[in-house]
Amino acid sequence: MNSSAPVPDLSAAIAAALARLPVGLADDRTRHSLEAIARRLPQALATGPLGLEIRLAGPTAVDFFAAAIPGDPGFAALIAVLCNPDRQAGWADPVRARDLAAVLERWQRREGSLPRVARYLLIEVDAPADPAGPVAAPGIFLAPRGTRDLPRPGQLPNAFHRFVEATVMATAELSGVWPDPATATALARVVETIPDDGDLFAVGAMVSRAAGSAMRIAIRRLEPESIHTVLRAAGYPRQADLLAEWAATTPANKQALHFEIGPGAESRVGLELSPAHDWKQARMQGWPELLDHLISRSVADPDRAAVVTGLIDPVGNPLWGLAHVKVAADESGMLPVAKLYVGLLHRSGEI
Repeated sequence: MNSSAPVPDLSAAIAAALARLPVGLADDRTRHSLEAIARRLPQALATGPLGLEIRLAGPTAVDFFAAAIPGDPGFAALIAVLCNPDRQAGWADPVRARDLAAVLERWQRREGSLPRVARYLLIEVDAPADPAGPVAAPGIFLAPRGTRDLPRPGQLPNAFHRFVEATVMATAELSGVWPDPATATALARVVETIPDDGDLFAVGAMVSRAAGSAMRIAIRRLEPESIHTVLRAAGYPRQADLLAEWAATTPANKQALHFEIGPGAESRVGLELSPAHDWKQARMQGWPELLDHLISRSVADPDRAAVVTGLIDPVGNPLWGLAHVKVAADESGMLPVAKLYVGLLHRSGEI
């Protein structure tokens, strides 16, 4: 980043993002909810990649993502806004926010299980239903040490594969609970079924949504047969049948799973779908076909899908790219809403 360029400001970044979002994707309430998130979070988070989760059917909603690395200004600033007494009224559960700040402080000091297995974090903040009300504490997803973004011959599995118990302990720290041996057993069973090309690339805790020892995991580079095998090993046979069929028949080259394991796990399983290219390439290829398929299967509204590719911007600052869409199933069947994930990246520090 050019040191003479202005530092990105999160409130300005979100305001600029809202100016580009069509009304069909974000109504007035949704826009005010995103502005509420920007007021709660540290402005320094804008220096890294940002993400938006946009519903393609049902009531409009846009949730927010940002990355933070221990030792960077954004990480320290996140700790500060979670534990600052002057900001506590802005969090729906101030005690939980303060506890989460303490966990992140220990990570910053390289204490506990987190620094052993995790390289950085991704926060997910749900847009509040009432923009004038408090915001739920962010969910935290961890990226592993030894990541296998581009697997090489002979490369070892990442830390989540190699250190299952430490990984469970890390997510338990985030949730403020004791690690449950049943969760470690469940994770080990799933890891054994992941094929050589597959990768457990994220684990986390949605600390604001439920209390318990369940952990959320994300696995990428899975073929339909592997999707079926992994989900049956995790105890989701109905979801395995449904999502393996989707993976086999949807025009998408990249596929990943998101689901919970351990005591108290929810039954919803998410399937990520996208063309082969990375979102930072900001390419359109493959997206029209994928969106048309989602419309044909009644998980995306035609009017919303029609404006999605217009969000792509490879030359502006920030760059806008489409990351993936996620469909989901639970024990009752496929859920009627697909969600679109959009990435934003400031390349020079200018808004």
